[in-house]
Amino acid sequence: MVREFPSLRTLTLRVVGPPSCNPEVTFGGPRARSSSSGADSDSDSDDDEVDDNAKQESSKLLNKKRRKSSAPTNYSDDKEASIPSPPKEPTMTSRLLRSLRVSTLSQKPYSGAGRPNANDVDISHPWIMAAYPPRDSANIAPLINVDGAEDGTSGETTNEFLTIENGNHAVECLQLFIDALVESGRAGDSRMGVHFFREWVAAVTGKESTAVPKKKKKSKKKQKASVDESLPLGSLSLHNYAAGSTLTFRSMEKANVGSCLGTLDITGVHGLTDTILSNIICGGSFPRLRRLSVKNCRKLTGKGIAALVKLPKLCALDLGGCFNIHPNDVVSLIQNHPSTKKGRFQELYASGLGWTDVALEEIVDATAGSLRGLGVGFSPYISGPGLILILSKLASTLDHLAVPFCPGMDDAVTSELGKKLLKLAVLDIRGCNKVNSLSGMMEGRAVGQSQDDDVATAGHLFVLARYSGISNNSLEETIRLYESERLTCILDGGGIGGGIRR
Repeated sequence: MVREFPSLRTLTLRVVGPPSCNPEVTFGGPRARSSSSGADSDSDSDDDEVDDNAKQESSKLLNKKRRKSSAPTNYSDDKEASIPSPPKEPTMTSRLLRSLRVSTLSQKPYSGAGRPNANDVDISHPWIMAAYPPRDSANIAPLINVDGAEDGTSGETTNEFLTIENGNHAVECLQLFIDALVESGRAGDSRMGVHFFREWVAAVTGKESTAVPKKKKKSKKKQKASVDESLPLGSLSLHNYAAGSTLTFRSMEKANVGSCLGTLDITGVHGLTDTILSNIICGGSFPRLRRLSVKNCRKLTGKGIAALVKLPKLCALDLGGCFNIHPNDVVSLIQNHPSTKKGRFQELYASGLGWTDVALEEIVDATAGSLRGLGVGFSPYISGPGLILILSKLASTLDHLAVPFCPGMDDAVTSELGKKLLKLAVLDIRGCNKVNSLSGMMEGRAVGQSQDDDVATAGHLFVLARYSGISNNSLEETIRLYESERLTCILDGGGIGGGIRR
C-alpha cells in the first residue's frame, strides 16, 4: 500500500513549530559556542572541593551563557554590521528545498495558510499571483478550465489557475512558511533573518546567495552598481507581517534578495516607515523591483513615497489605505518617475487618499498611453462627469478599474464608461449604491463597439459589486439580456483573485 503524504501546506504548518523554533538555525546550521562557554564547561567538572551551592550557581551561569550563544543573531539596524557567514555545507532542510526546486512535480494552484477573507478581495491582489501556464501580457481574458473532449478540439484539458508568479515548488514552500507564521501569530524578526532569505534567493535562482557589493567611496563620477540581469525574478509576500521592522529588511538586503526580486508585497506591514522605504528598499539594493504593494502601511508619508523614483524599473504600485499620503504626493511621484517618462508605468492603485477630479486628471495625463490598471476608490470628491471625461483618455489601454465607494458612480456613468472603455476587463464598484443595474454598461459596450469598427470586440467583464445597488434580480435580468459568458458579477464577499489577468 502506498502511503499518502500530507500536502505541502500541511507540512509547512507543522514546520512552524513552537516559538523556540528558529529557521536561522534550520538554514544556517547550529550556532558555534564561544570559547569562554567551553572553558566554563571544562572548569565545571567534578570537583569535590566545590560545595553543592557553588555547583548550582555555576551551572545556572553556564546555562545562561549557552542560551545566549544559541539565541538568534540580532542583526543590527546598522547597514555595515557584520553579516553571518553561510554554513560550510547546506543543511538537510536546504538540500531538501533545492531538490524541490528541480522536481518534476506538476504545478498546482497556490493557496496560502490563511482562510479566504472578504477584506482581502481586491482586483490586484493577491499581489504575487499570476496565471499558470504563463500567458501573454496582452491576454486579459478570464482564466479558463475547459475539457477539450467536450468542445471537440482534442482530448486534452486546458487548465489555467493562479500560482506564485515565476515561482517553483521551493519558493512555494518558503512562502507557505511565511503565510503560516503570519496566520499562527508567531511571526517575528527572529524567525526570518539572513539565512532564511539566502535560502529564498537559492530557491529562486538555483544559485547560492552572493554578498551584497560594497559601495565604493563617493567620487566625482557616479558609478552604477553591477546588476546581473540574467538571474530569474522572484515574487515575495510579507502580507500582514505586522512584526516586520528595520531588522527584516536589513536581513533581506544582506542576503542580496534584491538581485532577483521582481515583485514584493508588504501590504499591512505596520512597521514600515519612511526611513526603511527610503534607505533600504529604495537605497540601491533592490534595483530590479518592478511591482510593489505598500497597501495599508499607514506610517508612510509623502516623504517616503518620493523615494520610489529611485526604483527605475517600477511599473506597478499599490498605495491604497496609506492615509498619511496626499494625492499630490502620488501625482509628483508619477510625473517624475523614470518609468513614466519611458511610457512603462502600467498600474497604480491608490484608493482611500481623497482624490479629486483635478488630481485624477493629472495622473491620467502623465500616464496616458501606458496605464492599464487604476484604483481611486473611497473618493467622495470625484464627480461622475469627471470620471467620464478623464477616464476616456485611457480608452486605448485601461483594462482594470477600481472605483469602490465613490458616490459619483451611478447608472448613467457606468453606461458612458461602457461605451468609452471597451478594453475594460475588471471593474470594482463595491459600495456604489447608486449603481442599480449593469444593463446600461453592457449596452454601452455593445454601442461603443458598433461605433468604432477599429476596436476589437469588447470581451468578458468581471465585476465586484458587493454593497452596490445591484440586486440578484437585476443581475439575472442583465444576464438574460446579454450573453452570460460576457459577464461575471460578484455580489457577496467572494472574488479573491478573480481580477488577476497577469
